[in-house]
Amino acid sequence: MKRLVFLAITAFFLTMNVLLWRSEFRAQGEGNPVPLAAVWERILRAPDDSDLEIFHQKRKIGHLRWAANTGDSAITNAPNASDDLQEGMVRKVSGYTIDILDGRLDLGENFKRVRFTMNTTFNPNHQWQTFNLQFIQRPATLEVNASAHNETLMLAYRQGEDLVSRTLTFAQLREPTKLLQELAGPVPLGLLTGGLLSGLGGGGPGAELVALPVLQKVSLGLQWDSRQDWLKVGSAKLRCYRLHARLLEKHQVVIYVSRVGEILRVELPDGYMLQNTRMLLL
Repeated sequence: MKRLVFLAITAFFLTMNVLLWRSEFRAQGEGNPVPLAAVWERILRAPDDSDLEIFHQKRKIGHLRWAANTGDSAITNAPNASDDLQEGMVRKVSGYTIDILDGRLDLGENFKRVRFTMNTTFNPNHQWQTFNLQFIQRPATLEVNASAHNETLMLAYRQGEDLVSRTLTFAQLREPTKLLQELAGPVPLGLLTGGLLSGLGGGGPGAELVALPVLQKVSLGLQWDSRQDWLKVGSAKLRCYRLHARLLEKHQVVIYVSRVGEILRVELPDGYMLQNTRMLLL
């Protein structure tokens, strides 16, 4: 009986280790799927910022710092004996923010350096609330502001002392052809659909009939697939999460995230890539 018990325990131990190896440490094939919300939660709660170098066709063209922070409705700085929270501990999450800081792009010797920043806020349910993006190429500045509450998008372009701004509603953005006509003035619809937008429907005769329905199908919403994966770093492999999405059906975006939510690598179309500086040192 003792031998049977010993064999049963050994078989159980070996079986569990094989299953663990298959689910957690398998480096080949597709990784196990994980809930996208769980990965997104880790990104929003990442303890450290992600310093990312920007490359195009393996040539370094810029840098940015990705910073995610958790907001709170109450923080205790002087806990008393009846308070179970430690000093500085968050009582209740009131929202999240993602900032892109120190962003810069070097477009070449004949162009001035472009600097950019971004700020996005989310409510506790991970739904975005505000978005701000700013590009600076002195003396010009382009700023984009969006609000989910007001359902508006504001564009502002400043060139020296001159300022041009425009506020659009989300309803206007859902009709891009009509919006282009409004912004461009009295331009014939055929020129818009057959000329500017011919790339969406293909050039040639009849393009004005194809571009409009194709354009209406274009959506910024991406369907993300999230899985466990391994990222090769030198001669070693690092456990991580991999997020994958299709962009306009023929392009893809791949994001590698560490187990604690730090951005490790972002692969974009046309040879653009963002790489964590810590990985470049390994």
